[in-house]
Amino acid sequence: MGYYFGSKKAAWTFFVIVYTSVSAATPTNTLLTDLGLVLPDNAKINISLEEYTTMVKKYLSKKNDTFEPVPDLRVYKLDTFLKQGTKRRPLKMAFPVPLSSGVIESAALRLLVPPQHSNSDIVKIHVSQILGARRTRLLGEETLYLSRNLTKWCEVDVTTAVASWLSGHRNLGLEIMCIGCNNNLIPKEAAITALIHKSHRRIKRSLSKGITDCSTRHHNGKGKKKCCRHEMNVTFTKLGFREMKNIIEPKAFEAGYCQGLCPPNYNLATNHSRIQGLMHQLDKRNAKLLKHRTELVPKTCCAPSKLGDLEILIVDSEDSTKLKMETWQNMRVLECACS
Repeated sequence: MGYYFGSKKAAWTFFVIVYTSVSAATPTNTLLTDLGLVLPDNAKINISLEEYTTMVKKYLSKKNDTFEPVPDLRVYKLDTFLKQGTKRRPLKMAFPVPLSSGVIESAALRLLVPPQHSNSDIVKIHVSQILGARRTRLLGEETLYLSRNLTKWCEVDVTTAVASWLSGHRNLGLEIMCIGCNNNLIPKEAAITALIHKSHRRIKRSLSKGITDCSTRHHNGKGKKKCCRHEMNVTFTKLGFREMKNIIEPKAFEAGYCQGLCPPNYNLATNHSRIQGLMHQLDKRNAKLLKHRTELVPKTCCAPSKLGDLEILIVDSEDSTKLKMETWQNMRVLECACS
């Protein structure tokens, strides 16, 4: 993946170009192939609560993130059924999520649903937060891929509800309604898993003190910034690839990009950059003396000088009941220089 980004707009344009080229390219020449991602078979994915918690803890223990804080994994197992669901009545469940000063990153409801036998194995549900005796807030519509023969673990995003409980709103539980179906959704097991930051750790860690951060001292005196590193937050699912749903963690990451002016002798990346800068100045001076236009050696450009890897937790393409960790190389810009 290229890592020269002329501006924030150019950075996102880069991803659009990649997506367009991927759509038209052959399967052996795509970004997804390079990353080892395949389209997940939702009907076969069956990640247990134990597998999820074990692998997420392993992932978090290995994550030494320079740009983003590392959250804690918390698991809240089903406290009680408020009401068992029927065809006309929703399933209601309560979970012991306490008041906390933490800041939530994401939360999911995990259900171990029994075999459906003659019922449909693909259903749509409405997931709502219970606000009162007759009040609910719709969190979203989800598609569950069940099994007619086996118990199946399903995952539903409930970040909004858990965030409100952590901040002090009354925890009255969740409500699940199967849309136009007779399916048995009463789970054999249920839990909410949440990634939560302790409040004092939610602040982003500082970049290394040096020429790479875009502090005020990187201005050229005319309000324009010299070459430095800017933030660029990338959310995988927004890139448009269905294969990205295989990524369990991280859902998003801070990739960074380089932008800014490269005045003479400023933050040069290599000896070649120094020579190119001198040649540009020499050509420019000669053109001015000779009073005619000539082809100049180009100025040095702001580009990544140091890249970093990204730890990824994904569904194992060879065993859809397992998760695996991978290291994707050169996924982050760490430092910028004139090159």
